[in-house]
This record gives sequence, structure tokens and C-alpha cells, in this order.
Amino acid sequence: MKQGQIQEQSGIQVQRLSPQQYLVTKLIELPVTDLEQRVRDELFENVALEEGHSDDEPADLNDANDIGEQTETDNFADNLYDTDDLPVYQTGRREPQEEIPIGDTRSFIEDLEAQIADYDVTPLDRQLIRYLIGSLDDRGFIDRPLRNIADDLLFNHNIDVTNADLERALGILQQFDPPGIGARSLQECLLLQIDRLLAESDTSSSLRLARRVVAEAFPLFERNDTERMAQQLGVTPDQLRAAIQSIGRLNPHPGRSLHEAADDRAQTIIPDFLIETDHESQVTFTLNQGEVPPLRVSRDYLDQLRTYQQTADSQMTRSQRDAYTYTRQKVEAAQMFVQAIQQRRHTLIVTMKAIVALQHDFMLSQDDTQLHPLRLDDVAQRTGLNISTISRVVASKYALLDGTLYPLKHFFLRAKTNAEGQEILKTHVGPLLRQLIDDEDKRNPLSDEQLSQLMRQHGQPISRRTVAKYRDEMNIPTAALRRRV
Repeated sequence: MKQGQIQEQSGIQVQRLSPQQYLVTKLIELPVTDLEQRVRDELFENVALEEGHSDDEPADLNDANDIGEQTETDNFADNLYDTDDLPVYQTGRREPQEEIPIGDTRSFIEDLEAQIADYDVTPLDRQLIRYLIGSLDDRGFIDRPLRNIADDLLFNHNIDVTNADLERALGILQQFDPPGIGARSLQECLLLQIDRLLAESDTSSSLRLARRVVAEAFPLFERNDTERMAQQLGVTPDQLRAAIQSIGRLNPHPGRSLHEAADDRAQTIIPDFLIETDHESQVTFTLNQGEVPPLRVSRDYLDQLRTYQQTADSQMTRSQRDAYTYTRQKVEAAQMFVQAIQQRRHTLIVTMKAIVALQHDFMLSQDDTQLHPLRLDDVAQRTGLNISTISRVVASKYALLDGTLYPLKHFFLRAKTNAEGQEILKTHVGPLLRQLIDDEDKRNPLSDEQLSQLMRQHGQPISRRTVAKYRDEMNIPTAALRRRV
């Protein structure tokens, strides 16, 4: 019997984000100050990219002055090209820069701790969640077994808890933003993000398949063994490619901003949107372009490229062919970058337009009780953009609304449901609770149980413990301390 090796060659087609899609995704995530630096770097590195307007400068796409008309830049991408064989892209007209108000932001750790107030937790859970937040690594993961964390709590803080206690607290932490925080592995991190997206929109078959890929075939996914994955999951190659592309849009390191917690200095926020209202019916906004100049592909390099293209390959010397390849690469990179800048602006404008339209009442009043339940999927459906794209915009952008700075995620309100399936809006609970306490008979103030019953009668069915939580947050004393003789 002879033994030998047989070498076989096979091809597997895997769909990934194109370089253009990847670039747009990265630019969308950047706040305006980082975008300015990114543009400066690109201008320095690519000689075929330069500042300036093209000969046929398009209308300014920066403002959105009438939200109700829906006449903004929804179809601007159809008009990006010159009629020449090689397209030239350009950004909008650069306006004179005004001084933009800035504000201070909390660290990533403080932002996570602030989210605890959004959940009905016991004092023990609150303490455990804070400890788990402090245990996150630079990826945003819990990389230690929970039994080790339980031992640390007992030996160092004299807190005796079980694994079940920590599992419960970790389950609450994993509901926080950004999605995927508190995961114990990359697989769990991806599953947490997919489950969040499915909760926002359960209509995506590729997203449901993506969950199966991560949950059932993760080792094959890590090895990029698409053929065996398709066989194991019983799906077609096209279906699997769409699912893998959905996974590629997720964030494998949700805690990448954790390093901010070590920086004690206050950070400044430059708003990405400037929103103004007349407090009656009109809302206008402007996308802050910062110091990003108008961009175009160098005419000199375009002319050089056309000259090379008009010369037969057989007539070129080796040095001319090398120069042609270099020039073509630089021109294509410049075209791709300027188009990505345009796509970024379009995405931000249509996203903000949808948010303003859906939260119009809040924009006019800046009253949190006027916030309507709003999900990422609502904006995605209105704009026609992918829900993961909306998530990237909302996660990193701020708006200055009539002088007040808001993170975009402030405009999103997820209604919670109680055991009876009734919706509870946090923005309505606090004001109603304060009103009931203000109107009570101070000689016989309402107990938390009585307040719970009254809240239920007013359409906010919350438990006695939740009443106590909100009362404590608003610094309202107990009924015994509110009593007046």
C-alpha cells in the first residue's frame, strides 16, 4: 500500500464589505473633529486629492431648512458625476465657520453607570453591576469567570454573593448601550448585538440566519469554512453570504472607548447637528461640516490619466506603464474617498431628518414628556437605510438643539412593557409621580403602594418598588417624612 499526498484546489466565494462600503462605514462613525483629521491625513497621503470646487459645483446640501417638505438630499447621489469618462466628485460649498458651543461629556464608565437608573434593580444588583462595569477589559468584555469575581467580592469587600446573583446582574448590564457590552466571549458579544437588532426589527431573514451562524456554527465561522457552514445550517451559499455580511457590520470590541475612563480631564463635544426651532411649528437643522474643505480629484492627474489611456500599451515604456498604474490608483482612491464623504453626509442628513420628523413635538418643546416611543428600526424604515447604519450614526453623534446639547440616542425612547403587556414610558413616569405627590394631602401623604395604584389608574402601571426607585431619584422623601401636622 502506498501513501501519498494529493493537493486539490477549490474556490469559495465569500461576500465581504467592499472597500467603498467599509470606508463609508468608518467615516460615518467619526465625529466631526475626527473627520477633519481624517480628511487632512488623506489630503497629505494622496497627491490626486485636493481642496477646491469642481467646475460644476452642485447646490449646497448642508442645510435642511424645511423638514416637512422632504426635499433634502435623498437622491443627491444620482448627480455626483461629471459627464467625462472619469468622474469627479465634490463635497458641498464650504460656509464661513461660526463659533460652535461645546459641552462636557462623561467618561464611558460614567455613562454605563448612569444607565443603571433606567432599570428596576435591587440595591445588591446595583452594587454588583457597578463592580462588573469596573471589571470590563479594554474590549468591553468580562474576561474572568464569575466565580473568581464572587471570590474577590467576598475577600476584598466582604460581600457574599452567588454565581446566580452575578449572572442576574450581568444579564442587566448586557442590556446597556453599546450593544455587546459585558460579553464573556466574542461569540456572546455578537449574539447580544444580533438579539438587540432582532428586537428592533424581526423582519431580516439574513439577520436571523446570522444568529444561527454565530450560535450553531461559530468554530466554522472563525475558520471561514463557508462550505461546511452552509451544509450544517442547510442554507444556500447566497443566503450564507448575506448572513456573514450582516455579522461583518457588528462591533467586536464594544468597549473600545473604555480608555476614556482613565482620562480625568473633561472632554469637549462638538455637535454634529445644529438644530433651531421657532417653538411653534418650524424646525430647521444644519449638518456641521467643521473645517472639512470641499474636495475634488486633481485635474492634473485626471489629464495625465487620460493621456496614458489614449496611448496604446505596446507603445508605452515600462516606466510609463508604472506611472500609469500609479496615477490610476491615486485617482481611483481620491474618487472613492470624496464619494464616501458625500455618502456620509447624505446618511447623516436623512437620518437626522427622520429623527426630527418623528420627534417633532419634542424638538419644539424640549420637554421629555413629548418624546414618542422611537426605535432604530423606525428610522431605518423611514430612510431606507440599514438598521446597523442608523445605529452607528446614533451611537457617536450629538445635536445642539436651541442651545442645549443632546446625544442622538436621547431622541430614541423604547417603551417598556410590564407583566400585563402594557407600555411604560420613563419620560411620563417622573412628572406624573411628582404631580401626584404635589397634590396629595400632606396630613395623610400617599404611601408607595397607593402611589403605584394611582399611577396605574393614570396609564402608568408600575410596581411599588419602581415608585420607590423614582421617588429616590427625584429626592422625594418617604410618606412618613412628607407628613405635616
